[in-house]
Amino acid sequence: GQKAGYFTMDAQMSRAVVEVFVRLHEQGLIYRGKRLVNWDPQLGTAVSDLEVDSEEENGRIWEIRYPGDGFSMTVATTRPETMLGDVAVAVNPKDERYAALVGKQVTLPLTGRRIPVIADEYVDREFGTGCVKITPAHDFNDYAIGQRHKLPLIQILTLEAKIKGGAYDGLDRFAARKQILSDLKEKDLLVSDKPYKLRVPRSGRTGVIVEPMLTDQW
Repeated sequence: GQKAGYFTMDAQMSRAVVEVFVRLHEQGLIYRGKRLVNWDPQLGTAVSDLEVDSEEENGRIWEIRYPGDGFSMTVATTRPETMLGDVAVAVNPKDERYAALVGKQVTLPLTGRRIPVIADEYVDREFGTGCVKITPAHDFNDYAIGQRHKLPLIQILTLEAKIKGGAYDGLDRFAARKQILSDLKEKDLLVSDKPYKLRVPRSGRTGVIVEPMLTDQW
């Protein structure tokens, strides 16, 4: 006999999907929460990993000084605008240079917020200065560190990739980058600015740089 084919959106199939979904939700097996996705700010939608093309491009890397009490730490970053959402500076637990600073606090430049110095195995001692800024709401690796250390998530970008809140409110992400670098320089907190080859994730549909964005996901 003929095999019956089903279309996913057939009324019968849809009803079955909804029923299973509701049942799983009632059992607490699926829930809604904030998750990081690749966000295309031009399309205003999440794009799957398969739709993101990461090519090596010529970019820049900046070193920024975060002052502490009687010490300071210098972090390297290719996305200085995300510092507005920093919640920690991380070092490798085996890095003797910084062992005595773990547990202390530094002041996040331009915001005045105090953030902790933490130790995490993920940090590569050889990269940059060995100190990494942690922005869990805007970076996939940082998100994982944030979860491990129960750090807060501070979202600093709108879905249109404009800064929300604070002194840079309403600025496009790249205009904010320019302004932030200029303000850091003025405060003598910009240690260096060098050319750097980095992998840039671009949306396969629009070619714009995708942003890791916290959105409600099931």
